[in-house]
Amino acid sequence: MAEIKFTPGQLQAINDEGKNILVAASAGSGKTRVLVERVIRKIKEKTAVDEMLILTFTEAAAREMKERIQGALRQAINAESEPETKRFYLQQLTKLNVADISTIDAFCLRMVQKYYYLAQIDPDFRLLTDETERALLRESVWEDLREELYGKLDPLFEQLTLNFSNDRSDDGLTELVMELFDFANVNPDPKAWLENLAKNYHLEAGNLEQSEFYRTEFLPYINEQLQKFADYMEQATLNLEGIADPEDKLAKLKALYRTEAKELCQLAKLDLTKISYNELKVTLEAVKFKRAPAARLDDEQKVLKNQAQALRDETKKQLNELLVNYFNAQESEVIELFKQAEILAKKAAEVVLRFMRRYQAEKKRRHVLEFSDLEHLTLKILRQQEDTSVKELLQARYQEIMVDEYQDTNQLQEAILTTLAQDNMFMVGDVKQSIYAFRLADPTLFLGKYHKFGRSDDPNERIILAENFRSAENITATTNFIFSQIMDQKIGEMDYDKNAQLVYGAKDYPKMSLVTEILLYTSEADPLNDPAKKPLKMRWDQEPEAMGPDFEINSNQEGQIALVAKKIKELYDQKFAIYDRGSGQMRPITYGDIAILSETRTNHLLLSEELKRLGIPFYVQKSQNYFQTTELRIMLALLALIDNPYQDIELAAVLRSPIVGLKENELAYLRINDKSGDYFHALEKFYQDPSNQRKEPFVQALYAKITRFMEQLQGFRDLAHQNELATLILAIYEQTGFLDYVGGMPGGAQRQANLHALYERAAMYEQSSFKGLFQFIGFIKKMQEKQDDLSEAVLKTSDDTVNIMTIHGSKGLEFPVVFLIDAAKKFNMRSLDKKYILSEKAGLAMNYLDQERRIEHETLVKNLAKQTARNKSAAEKMRLLYVALTRAKEKLFIVAGYDSREQVEKLVNKAQTSELLLPDDVRANAKNFMDWILPAVARRKNIAQAFELLVNPPATLDEIPAEFEVNFANYNDIFDEQRLAQVDLTKWFDEQTTAQVKLTPEMVTKIDQILAGKYQHEAATRTAAYQAVSDIKRLFDDPDLEKMAKITPETTANREVGDFRKPRFMTEEVRVTPAAIGTAVHLLFQELDLTQTPTVTLIDDLLQRLIADDLITPEVAKQIDVTKLVAFYASPLGKDLLKNHTRAKREVAFSMVLPAGKVFDDLDDTLNDPILVHGIMDGYFITENDEVILFDYKTDHIYGEDGIEKIKQRYQGQLNLYQTALEQILNKPVTHKYLYLVELDQAIELP
Repeated sequence: MAEIKFTPGQLQAINDEGKNILVAASAGSGKTRVLVERVIRKIKEKTAVDEMLILTFTEAAAREMKERIQGALRQAINAESEPETKRFYLQQLTKLNVADISTIDAFCLRMVQKYYYLAQIDPDFRLLTDETERALLRESVWEDLREELYGKLDPLFEQLTLNFSNDRSDDGLTELVMELFDFANVNPDPKAWLENLAKNYHLEAGNLEQSEFYRTEFLPYINEQLQKFADYMEQATLNLEGIADPEDKLAKLKALYRTEAKELCQLAKLDLTKISYNELKVTLEAVKFKRAPAARLDDEQKVLKNQAQALRDETKKQLNELLVNYFNAQESEVIELFKQAEILAKKAAEVVLRFMRRYQAEKKRRHVLEFSDLEHLTLKILRQQEDTSVKELLQARYQEIMVDEYQDTNQLQEAILTTLAQDNMFMVGDVKQSIYAFRLADPTLFLGKYHKFGRSDDPNERIILAENFRSAENITATTNFIFSQIMDQKIGEMDYDKNAQLVYGAKDYPKMSLVTEILLYTSEADPLNDPAKKPLKMRWDQEPEAMGPDFEINSNQEGQIALVAKKIKELYDQKFAIYDRGSGQMRPITYGDIAILSETRTNHLLLSEELKRLGIPFYVQKSQNYFQTTELRIMLALLALIDNPYQDIELAAVLRSPIVGLKENELAYLRINDKSGDYFHALEKFYQDPSNQRKEPFVQALYAKITRFMEQLQGFRDLAHQNELATLILAIYEQTGFLDYVGGMPGGAQRQANLHALYERAAMYEQSSFKGLFQFIGFIKKMQEKQDDLSEAVLKTSDDTVNIMTIHGSKGLEFPVVFLIDAAKKFNMRSLDKKYILSEKAGLAMNYLDQERRIEHETLVKNLAKQTARNKSAAEKMRLLYVALTRAKEKLFIVAGYDSREQVEKLVNKAQTSELLLPDDVRANAKNFMDWILPAVARRKNIAQAFELLVNPPATLDEIPAEFEVNFANYNDIFDEQRLAQVDLTKWFDEQTTAQVKLTPEMVTKIDQILAGKYQHEAATRTAAYQAVSDIKRLFDDPDLEKMAKITPETTANREVGDFRKPRFMTEEVRVTPAAIGTAVHLLFQELDLTQTPTVTLIDDLLQRLIADDLITPEVAKQIDVTKLVAFYASPLGKDLLKNHTRAKREVAFSMVLPAGKVFDDLDDTLNDPILVHGIMDGYFITENDEVILFDYKTDHIYGEDGIEKIKQRYQGQLNLYQTALEQILNKPVTHKYLYLVELDQAIELP
């Protein structure tokens, strides 16, 4: 085997000793090989493998490290002839399995298990590894504490809740507490960090200018901005002065620019510590930009003038933003805001500390620990003051502490390492690949050492491994070309200078012309593209699918996916040649050589479907977030609605979804008809107005949709109260047809599988200790917040598959061909819009809500923290792009979608600068990867010419040998006839017509019968087997008829509808409906004590009790005439009821089965399929003579002379049905049946 040749930098990293060493290892620089070689060298120098602590970022990396060390040791053993040395190597091989080569979590677990007595914990603990269990346990503890805090009626806690929550819920407070808890926990001393949460709001003696925040944070930032404005205007002036202008057309404009530049330079030189906040405010407000004089210029002059004007415009814009964000109030108002914010921040810290203690106590009671607990307990063990033996023992044992992926450590882990280390840390990493801020990794730890160790006067050492041994030259050149223009310390947290640039090191690659291809799909040619149709937004915390409002796939997304799939198919079919470094030969590409990377998993489902359609094998590393697929978001909205229909956003989502299918104009119509109150009340009002059935066709159609939905919703709510979750979900699928609907969407099979999985997961959930729909919805929200679910990644079954993964998932991997897709997808920046931002420096940077005036103020601390967070986010996204580009070994495709080519041309115009770096505003305000990539690439000569740009990049860019192509594609290029038609119809038709098949007359007759066949019981498919009395009561109007009434199945649909939160008579509307009064009267009749004759006093007492029990509202009670109830019991029917009260039953529920053929006119009489009818009769009693008396109260208003006759006709069928049911229950005939008309104080006997 050929000897490995190490670079000078690698040899330094392998051999240098006696100090802390930071190795900045760029992508593909062979850092793992260097780490292994360093371990082997130390072993050869007789350092035992168990005398080193080697920490990796993942368990997989730890396993790989052990395997590599094991392989190197075996080679050393085979090559060694000296017996003693060979024996030592064999000992190390034996020790390797128990050596401290692991993740830091695994190291801390071993520490706690071994030294639990110093940590003062029970050794019989369980590690809380299940994220779901952890989230639910936290929520349970917090709910108990929150209710306790509410119970204390603490005004400050109430103010805290209102400040961070909204008018719908206090979820904002919960989110704040959990985030503060997590943020505090990555600090070595969480309690101390929380106690300093409000430090930036503290004012000594109420003086803003003397506060630490103002002096050390605010003024330096303002000074930096003023200097930037001065630099912008000086550069704009220089650009203008550099324009060839023999006719002095620009003289006035140049004079204006010089004046403005001079004014801003003077402003930048101000000593801000010598003036007050108000004086600084007045000074900045006095800066005015005059209208620039016009001039007639040629094309080249216009381009250069526009570059200068762009800098001036950006200066004006940013100066205005500075005034709006930081000088929008007087100093006295700012001071008051600081005081109030400090009080609230301290209260927040107090609440979180209480939660922390409660949560720790609950974990102790359950004997469980989290990973963060392990780290805190390890630090506690190492920092013991009374017993330092463990620390001393470990320091004596570990000759060196090696840390891989050091850029991904946090403050707590750093504290553990530095407590244990004795100037013997060997740290390897690449801050350009630090992409785990969401896990609270702190890249500033690496950056601090990177700058400090790089100084000549520092005793520690920085080693840079810049050579990239992974990629062909164009990949390294592409990365350098783009990042030299976009990354610096200001926007990117480090300079992409000579030390940071990749150096082409893979010299074994043959000379290949593999340009980086940028594929841009524009949707203007798409016949289905409607610019007015923007992606539908619903209230979910994570990234949804890009669906249009009619649930069609966004054309940009589908276009990109089709473009990528087609390109992959072309590469494979054309046997695209790649270099096999193992064999040293060129070979045709395989599917396993290809990776598709994206920032999120949003389009993985659509991508999988398209690859499957083209017969391309693929493997999805981890599928799209289960709870973020469109079909699941709709189902979750419906479940939330079933739990509580008074949720406007969830309601609108379901109404707009295919389950109901309302359009925007229909939604608007419902709201216009009832502009006050919540949306569900508007829906109810529309539904309860039967006149809508007789209005114009639009309203009739809408009423039909709403009726169907309201009936279904009530049925689902009833089902939710009585059955398990899985039963409810299955009923939703069956009754709405939603399961079938999604099967017809792109990715239909997978979407149906997702819905089936929801059913199964609901069943699994209820097998745990948690029950009920409300808790299930809460559980799902937790999973959404964590971007997690209950699924597991599918195992890869073949190596020859296209790999689909996120950029995060690709870290540490490499592929010959990489597609970076969805590069124009907007970054998720929602965290910047929250009411607060957390940071190590700012603590809790928050908005303050003035509750009296209901005005929310952004504090100076919050605005400054927001700017810092925006810069950090931009830096994180840049690093993510760096990881994506450097996964490619030979060929890179960057794919993006736009609505039009015009958008692309507008973007590339930002490339027109002569500086190496793109303008600060272009880099800082990037909304997606392409906002960086296109302006950078447009400065390459061939791309600039293609877009007719005049660019003058610095010579350093020309020295980078990056080659690019930009290719546009649209609907006509992608959606060809092969895609539009799954089958070649011409070929199919030819095959069918040339087939020699002779048909006999019998065969023809049989075929005609089949084609004309009709289902025997078609009418039965149009009704339900479960009916309410109110739906079919008119069937029983004439009990003597065998066919009881003419009714079609479509007219019955199980219509029992009520309010979805409380009974109708308990709705909070002030308007009282007759139906509400009627329901309340029935309740009084039901609840009255029949052992004594009811009086006005007795009924009034009962009414007050029902009001106190929230069963009847005061508004309804005022409308009840209790004398009418007294009159009933004075009537002959009422007296008989009182007399026979021991044999009386009220509110009798019943169910009965009737043959379908006897119920529905359109059905065959012989059809005996059962129909289940349910209802509730008001009451009956049995007399001494064993006569059965059936009665029903009616509160209807009686109109006209024939009013009584109309009432009898209206309710004859209902009472006939009650009679049938009662006779089946009692097995004896009903003697008399009465309607009691409350308004007339009269009992009417029905035949």
